[in-house]
Amino acid sequence: MSKTTRRPAVEEEAKRLEELSVALIREKNWQALEQLLSPACQFVTGHGSCDRAEAIKLMKEMNLGEVRFKDFKVAQAGDNLVVSFWLSASEMIGGKVLSTGFSPRLSVWQRVGPDWQCVAYADFNPV
Repeated sequence: MSKTTRRPAVEEEAKRLEELSVALIREKNWQALEQLLSPACQFVTGHGSCDRAEAIKLMKEMNLGEVRFKDFKVAQAGDNLVVSFWLSASEMIGGKVLSTGFSPRLSVWQRVGPDWQCVAYADFNPV
């Protein structure tokens, strides 16, 4: 059985990964963002679930403004980080402005060599 640990350095790394992901979306740096996403990555939103390619397509259509994070909770189990947090974002998808209130998020990151890749992401923002 894998041991689950919680350490400040792990929490800082998880925050860095989430903030980097958002920065890459805002900058529209798709090549760097794609490197952060595992080929097997799955996304779940209020619109349903999608694979990596569909998620990237949705992110490319997103106009992301100000983003705020709070209440990070991080656990490490072996080569995996499980990260839950609340996110508030000014975002527009398909011409529709989404709620700017905080909503819960959950991501799972897996260490691949010296780097991390996101293998799962859930966005619980009401549609």
